[in-house]
Amino acid sequence: MIGADPVTSRQATQTQPADPQPAVWAMLVGGVNKDVEEKQAKDRAVLRLRKTLVEEAVEPSRLHVLVNKDSLVRDGTGLSTAEQIRKTFAELKTAVRSRDVFVFYYVGQANVLPDGTLRLNLSGPDLLGDELVKLIGELPAERMVIVVDCPAAGTLVKGLTAKGRVVICGARLDQHYSTRFSDCFVPALSDAKSDVNGDGRITLLEAFREAAMRLDKIYEDREMLKTETPILEDDADGVPSQQPWLYQEAKKDGALADSLTLRELLIEKGGGQ
Repeated sequence: MIGADPVTSRQATQTQPADPQPAVWAMLVGGVNKDVEEKQAKDRAVLRLRKTLVEEAVEPSRLHVLVNKDSLVRDGTGLSTAEQIRKTFAELKTAVRSRDVFVFYYVGQANVLPDGTLRLNLSGPDLLGDELVKLIGELPAERMVIVVDCPAAGTLVKGLTAKGRVVICGARLDQHYSTRFSDCFVPALSDAKSDVNGDGRITLLEAFREAAMRLDKIYEDREMLKTETPILEDDADGVPSQQPWLYQEAKKDGALADSLTLRELLIEKGGGQ
């Protein structure tokens, strides 16, 4: 009987590459905005979010930023066309692993077709919401944070829902007006005022709650009818909540989002999905 050489076997084991550690990948897409003031506000949100993601969560090489050709954020970015979005997802599909975390963020305009389909407004041909859902679903990452900030973003909630995902939308499916959610949510991700319990951590839920409160104040100060209501889904039942910070009483969405901060996306926390 001929057995394996123990020295050779040990050397082979020692030369095998170490199992790569989990990583955070992110894709930030800025859509078309015709209104100059709104366009500038969303550009500022993209700039700040890119900075926050790099500082808190994502290696620059794993962050893909796609913006409109007229955007102020053209430094080191690609164009947010439907073709480029598909190409970027194809690249991510081969790079992202199941143990990794994927963050997707869309901020821009959109409109709803007569059949109820959401259409994201981009340079050139638009991207249908159903296709975005499919592209995201093809990625193997089992944990995701997905933010869609545009009119009627809630149309995508059911399609995007899955265990291990936090899905945040800037407006309900029946709200078709321009949104200001990112103007409030992005700053809240790094603003100490968002830290409700004072533990030095700003969870996604705390940032969402702060953003919702700031939005309420904007409409109150301007004495305007509120036309956007941010929603959050993270318990995988496909039904979003408008006040997920009440999850302990409501036994609904909020627990997973309250267990995650940008800096701790790779850390397993209790109480989530």
